[in-house]
Amino acid sequence: MGSSLMDTVWFSDKRRKLLLFLLEGAKGPEEIKDAFDVSWHSLILPLKELREDELILNNDSMYELSSIGKMIAENVKPIDGILNLLEDNTDYWADRDLGEIPPQLLDRIGEIDDYTIVEPDLNNMFELPERFLQSLHSASRIHVVFSIYHPLYPRLYCQIARKGIPIELILTESVLLRMREDCMEEMENVLQLPNMQLFVCDKNTVPPSLVNTDRMFLAGLFTKGGRYDHRDVLSFAKGSIEWGRCLFDYYKKDSRELSSLSP
Repeated sequence: MGSSLMDTVWFSDKRRKLLLFLLEGAKGPEEIKDAFDVSWHSLILPLKELREDELILNNDSMYELSSIGKMIAENVKPIDGILNLLEDNTDYWADRDLGEIPPQLLDRIGEIDDYTIVEPDLNNMFELPERFLQSLHSASRIHVVFSIYHPLYPRLYCQIARKGIPIELILTESVLLRMREDCMEEMENVLQLPNMQLFVCDKNTVPPSLVNTDRMFLAGLFTKGGRYDHRDVLSFAKGSIEWGRCLFDYYKKDSRELSSLSP
């Protein structure tokens, strides 16, 4: 092998991205060029360097990972994901309390991909993002961890439930108490619908707020000071949605189903 493998993988973003792209399987020059949206000439050198370090093979003009390349790429992928997650929003993530995310999902947090930080202005603090609302109304299923009481959420989910969309809501004890005070009758009526399930989290914890559908991921993470600062992570990427589904399942496992909001 030529130069240090660490140099090969980490000192070139293009080489690293090529390794990760080839994890999907063997690719021809046109597929690689189209995926990277650059000229083929600019890819010749990084592909040559990866071949010289025996990380990729070129058989009949098809590029694929060697056994060593595959092993390295599979281990680089989660680290690369975390770096991408942090790259443009380091201050945001540095201030988040991630202690309520289970270790197995914290290790995979780099799967949250292609996201934006959404924050309402002071004049519209309780208005919901339009893209968020559109995704909810067109979803085929909705999973929610309701740890932050939002005055618009109960009525919104009641309205969507009446459309027949399957909804699973996990509440914390404090949110359950607020809903009993603010919207008891409406929620009781909706709980009679077969597509609506309500749970209360039995863990002595305050999980991140989460809305996850088949096409959207939205998470409200508390700051290290325990505040919710109205800055949410919004993504429509497949990896983010799958990560959100796993987080919902983790909290559902420690929740009990309610047939009524009554004490």
